Amino acid sequence: MKTIDLSKEVDSHEHIKFAEVAKTVYKARRTVVLTGAGISCNAGIPDFRSSDGLYNMVKTKFPTKVVKGQDLFDISIFRDEMTVSLFLSFMEQLYSFSETASPTETHRFIRMLKDKKKLLRCYTQNIDGLEQKLGLKTGLSVSDVDTGRGFVKRWQALDVVQLHGSLGHLACTSCFCNFDWNSEYRRQLAQGLSPDCHNCYLKYQERLYSGKRLTGNYGFLRPNIVLYGENHPQAEILASGINKDKSSRPDLLIIMGTSLRVDGVKKLVRALASDIHARGGKVLFVNKTPVSHAMWSSVIDYEVLCDCDRFVELLRDEIPDLFLTQEQLDSKRLNQKLITPPRTPESKLKQDPASVAVKAEVAVKPEITVKPEVDDSQVGATPIKQDPHHTPTVAPKPRPRKRANPCKQKATKPTKKIRS
Repeated sequence: MKTIDLSKEVDSHEHIKFAEVAKTVYKARRTVVLTGAGISCNAGIPDFRSSDGLYNMVKTKFPTKVVKGQDLFDISIFRDEMTVSLFLSFMEQLYSFSETASPTETHRFIRMLKDKKKLLRCYTQNIDGLEQKLGLKTGLSVSDVDTGRGFVKRWQALDVVQLHGSLGHLACTSCFCNFDWNSEYRRQLAQGLSPDCHNCYLKYQERLYSGKRLTGNYGFLRPNIVLYGENHPQAEILASGINKDKSSRPDLLIIMGTSLRVDGVKKLVRALASDIHARGGKVLFVNKTPVSHAMWSSVIDYEVLCDCDRFVELLRDEIPDLFLTQEQLDSKRLNQKLITPPRTPESKLKQDPASVAVKAEVAVKPEITVKPEVDDSQVGATPIKQDPHHTPTVAPKPRPRKRANPCKQKATKPTKKIRS
C-alpha cells in the first residue's frame, strides 16, 4: 500500500505518486465508489467519529442520559422511552441539516463518473440523501424484494445504494410502510414524540368495527435508517445486487470519507477488492485519517490522506479532460486543429539536399556504343589494342542479293530432232 499525503503542500515526490493515482482513475472503465460521512462534512453535515462529529455532539447535548454517542444509533435505544425521545429529536435536527445542505465537490465527482459512463455503482453509508439533489437515482422500494428477472433491470438502473437507509422517509416499526416528511411529523419528532402509523391505524379500526380479533397495537413512525445491531430489511436485495456488480468486472474501487469501522462495510470492501485485484484493478482509499496498515495493506493499493474535496480538485488539475463534457472536449480538439499549423511529413524533412538537387536535374540519355564486327579469320588471333579515345567507324551492312524467282525464268526453245 502506497501512502500519499496531500494534506500539506505537495512536493515533487508526492506529486509523482499522485500522478500515478490520477492515471489509474482516468483509465478505469467500471468504477465502484464507497462513501462515508466524510464527503458531506463540507456541506455542513457533521460526521460521526471526529472531534466535532455526531457522537461527541450527542454526548455534549445529553451528558447525563447517554454514555456514548454511538449508543444513540443502536437498536437498544428502543428499550427505553427516554432514549427513544432523544433519538427522534436528534434525527429531526439531522434531517434539517440535510434539507439545507448542498452537494459537495465529491458528490459532483460521482455524478461526473455517471455522466462519463464510468460509474458501475456507488455504495454509501450516508443517510443525508445529497446524491438525489444531483439527479442520481437512489434507494430501493419494497417491490424490489423480488430478485427475479426484473430485479436485474431495476438494480442496473440504480446509481447509489444506500447501505444504511435514508432520512428522506419515515418508516413504520410494525408494517414497514414508508411515509414522506410533513410539518406535523417534524413538529412531533422535534418534541421527541413518535407519530402513529396511519396505515396501521386504518387496519386497526377496520378490524375493530368488523368485530374481528385485534392483532395488537399499531406501530409508530421513525426515520427509515438501519441502526447498529438491527437486521437489514433489504439484506437479500443487497446480497443479490453486490453479486451482480462483482460479475460486471469492475476495475477500480474508490473508498472516500470513511474509516472502515463497520463490519458489514469491511466485508463489502474485501469482497469487491478481491475480484478487482483478480482482474488487475486497483483499490484507492481517500480520507483525512489513515487506516490500519496491518489490516488493509493487502487490500488497499493507494492511501491518499487529505480532504475528499481537495482530492477531487487536485484530480481536476492533473487530468482536466476527465471533467469536461463531450461538447467541451470536441471544442477543445477543434481549437487545437485551427491553431496548430500543418505538419511537414517526416519523410521530406529527412531527405538529403544533395539527393533532391540531383532529382531536379534533367536526365541525360546514355550514348549508344556499337561493337565492331570481328572477321572469322581473326578468331583466335591476338587482339589489337585500340585507342580508348578512338571512335570506331561502323561499316555499312551489305545489301542482300536478290534471289531469282524460278517462276519468272525465260523458257528455252526445245531442240528439233533431225530425221535420218
